[in-house]
Amino acid sequence: MCTIKLYDVMNGKDFPDAGNSLYDLIVEHMHDNERITIDLDGISSLPSMFLNVSIGRYMDEFGVESLRNKIGFVKITKAQAERIKEYIDKYVRK
Repeated sequence: MCTIKLYDVMNGKDFPDAGNSLYDLIVEHMHDNERITIDLDGISSLPSMFLNVSIGRYMDEFGVESLRNKIGFVKITKAQAERIKEYIDKYVRK
C-alpha cells in the first residue's frame, strides 16, 4: 500500500501547486496495483482550487469508479469526508 501524507505534499506550496503535486504522486503510484491511501492528518481545509487540480483532474482522466476503487483516506475528519463526498457528488452530477 502507498500512503501519501498530504501535509507533506502541501507544505510550502499554494493550493494549485499542491494539488498538481498530489495528482502526480497518485498517477506515479496508481499502476503498482495497490490501493493509495491519502493521510489527511494536519490538514485544515480542502479548497476547490486544490481539489480541482488533484481529485477532479484524476476523475477527468480515469473516472469516478477508479477513484473510489483505488484511493482511500485516513486520519480524515467528518468535515473533510463530507467536503470530499460533496465534491465528488457535484462532479458526478455535472
